[in-house]
Amino acid sequence: MTERSRFWDGSTTGDAVSITDNELMDRFFRAVLNGTGDQGVLRGWANELEVTGGGGLNVSVATGAAILYGGFYESTAIETVACPDNSTVHVVVRRDWATPQSRLAQIAALVQTPDTTYDIPLAEVTTVAGAITLITDERDFCEFTTQLAAPVQTDHIQDDAVTTGKLENQDRWRYRGAGTLGPDGTNPAVWVSQNTWVPYGSVWRFVDGATNSVWCTLRVPEDFTGTDLDIYLWARTPTDTAGGDVVWAWDTQDAQPSAVLANQSGNLAVTYPALTNYVYRDFLGTLTLAAGDILHVRIDRLGGDGNDSLADSIWLYMIEFEYMADS
Repeated sequence: MTERSRFWDGSTTGDAVSITDNELMDRFFRAVLNGTGDQGVLRGWANELEVTGGGGLNVSVATGAAILYGGFYESTAIETVACPDNSTVHVVVRRDWATPQSRLAQIAALVQTPDTTYDIPLAEVTTVAGAITLITDERDFCEFTTQLAAPVQTDHIQDDAVTTGKLENQDRWRYRGAGTLGPDGTNPAVWVSQNTWVPYGSVWRFVDGATNSVWCTLRVPEDFTGTDLDIYLWARTPTDTAGGDVVWAWDTQDAQPSAVLANQSGNLAVTYPALTNYVYRDFLGTLTLAAGDILHVRIDRLGGDGNDSLADSIWLYMIEFEYMADS
């Protein structure tokens, strides 16, 4: 037979035949929903099986549906998957022909053998010392088999028809670190140059039990839109620390070219794990500003605060300012 058509009532005339699982999967769903490897998550269905941290060594998998080598899978409730400690694994939906069923699982390596076992990846999860340190989205989404139209050519567009005002706004960043930071005159943090004691580059060192501070200056970019400027800190603990909380504080003086504006301040306790080689990016606070403002920022470690439980130094690499830019 070189031609066939589906689907028809009856089972004895023309192309009207009984439909088996393989017929439905191989001849229909795989042909119509052609994600990579003939598999993928169904976009827009519930919460698209998104994987997020679930506390400790657990991840949570949101509701959604997927096609696994033509077979259909659906989850209508948030599911929990436990991951092994100190490892990197894949969270997948696994289709098992022997069972037969498709279920969530965590595995070291993908298996994609049709008619036996077929995995579709949702996320790669890394765990260290009893906690999840990284979740990387690995979902591929099903899409209809189609051929994209030829791209729009330059001569198809009238001059000045597309302007920057029609583009979506975008996140942008400014960074201050190393020599762009300066020690406070009263409670200075200490610049520690590269040596064996600091294995990951030179840093600003904030000691335990005291207030240490650094300053920086930032002119709010002219493409700044909205009112919010977010502050993030890139920091880590020494390799011999037992871990704990660091109370970071920020105090800012905002000025326009012709006037001094009200200052803004706040503090936040940030938890740093024990015995880690990671540099952490942690949100500190949000400032309310306008484009063109001149911002003077002081970052403090309140080492004498009762909530500061890290009995060691903390190393600051840089301060990050994130904002929405008018494209």
